[in-house]
Amino acid sequence: MEIEYAPHVEEIKRALDNEIDEVSITTDLKKLLKFRVPLSEAKRSLIKKYGGAEKSILRKLKDIKIGDHNIEITVEVLEVTKKTITIKNVNKTVFTGNLRDETAVRSFSAWSDHDLKAGDVVNITQTYVRNWQERPEINLSPRSKVTKLSTRLQAMKDSELKKLTEFRDGDINIHTEFTIMGLDFHDINTKDGIKKIMTGIIADEETKLPFTSWVILPEIATGNTVKIKNGYVRSYRGVPTLNINEGSQVIKLEKKIIFKEKAGSRIEDVISKDGAYDIVVEGNILSIRPGSGLINRCPRCSRVIQKGMCRAHGKVDEKADMRIKAIIDDGTGAMTLVLDSVLTRKICGISIEGAKDMARTAMSQKAVEEEIKRKIQGRRLAARGNMSKGEFGITLVAGDVWEPIATIQEKAQQFLGRIAG
Repeated sequence: MEIEYAPHVEEIKRALDNEIDEVSITTDLKKLLKFRVPLSEAKRSLIKKYGGAEKSILRKLKDIKIGDHNIEITVEVLEVTKKTITIKNVNKTVFTGNLRDETAVRSFSAWSDHDLKAGDVVNITQTYVRNWQERPEINLSPRSKVTKLSTRLQAMKDSELKKLTEFRDGDINIHTEFTIMGLDFHDINTKDGIKKIMTGIIADEETKLPFTSWVILPEIATGNTVKIKNGYVRSYRGVPTLNINEGSQVIKLEKKIIFKEKAGSRIEDVISKDGAYDIVVEGNILSIRPGSGLINRCPRCSRVIQKGMCRAHGKVDEKADMRIKAIIDDGTGAMTLVLDSVLTRKICGISIEGAKDMARTAMSQKAVEEEIKRKIQGRRLAARGNMSKGEFGITLVAGDVWEPIATIQEKAQQFLGRIAG
C-alpha cells in the first residue's frame, strides 16, 4: 500500500463493520481519484459501497458552516411548522423550525417526518448544512438518525441587557427592552394543527426590528414597553428578527421607551450591522447594475426567469416586471439599492407597458436599462427600506424613494437662475 493513501484507507476501514482488504480499498480509491472525484466524496462513496456508515462529526450550532455534511448535534426543538409546497408540479410536505443548543439557534428543514415536537431534546446524526437565505440551515434527510433524549440542555445564565442594534442571527438567551409599535395575529400550520402566533414591530430609542411571538401573552400589546429574557434571534430576509417562545420571560414595564426617528442614516453605520429594518439612506446613484429594466418572472413564485423556464415550476407563462438595481453612495459607504416597478415608474416615469413598447421598438430589452441609466445615474436620491447582507453583497430593498428636498431646492434655484439670465 502506498504511504500517501494509508491514512485515508485506515479511515475507511474504521467506518466498516466487515473486513475488507486494504488492497481492494486502495485500488478503488485510486480509481475514483483518477476520475477527479474529490477525496472526501471518494471516501464517502467507498464507505457506502462496502456497507459502512461514515462517522458523524460532533458540532455545536455556532460552529456549523454552509456545506458541512455528516454532522452530529444535540439540540432542543424550539418550533416545528408544516407546509405543503409544489416542486415541478408535485406537492411535497416540508417540516421547518428552529433548533438551539447552548451556543446558538439555527433553522432546520426536513422532507421526512422525524416526529419532532417543540420542547424535545434530540441527538441528530448524519445531517448536513445547506444555504438558506445566506444563512446556515440544518437539513434532515431520510437517512438522518434522530434520537430523543430524556436529559435537558444546560440552563441558560442571565445575560446582559442588549440593544436591538446589537442583535445578530443565531443569538440566544436574549435580554432586551423595547416598545411594541405594531402587532398582528397569524395562523400557521404545525404538526399538531393550526397555531396562532403574533408578529409585529418593536423599537428601542434608535432601532426598529420585526419580532415573532410563538405564544399569546397579554403583556405583548401595541404600546406596551416590555422586558424580554431568553429570547432568540433569527434573520428573515436578511433582517434580524426577535423570537419569543414558551421558554421566554416577558415582563411589562412602567417606563416608556421612545423611538427617535432619524432623517437618515449614514451608509457606513448601516452596513456595519447584520441587517436593518425601515431605515432611510441618501446618496448619489453611481451606476445601474445588469439585471435592471424589463425582466420576466414566474407567476407562481416570482423568481426572475429566462425563456419562460422556472427552476421550481418548469415551463410557465412568464409575467413581465420591471426593477432597478443601482449602486447608491453617500461618501461614507455604498450599497445596492433595489426599486420595484412602482418605484421605477415613480422615479423614472417608465411603466411596464412603456418599457415593453421601448423594448419592442429597439428589439432589445437592453434599451430599457439604458434609458433608466440615462434618467437616474448621477442623481441624488433618498430611499426607505430594509437592508440585508448576502451572497451578492449589501442590499437595500426600498419601500419608497424620492428626491431630497435640498436637491429639489437646488434645482429650482438653478432653473430660476437660467430664467433670470
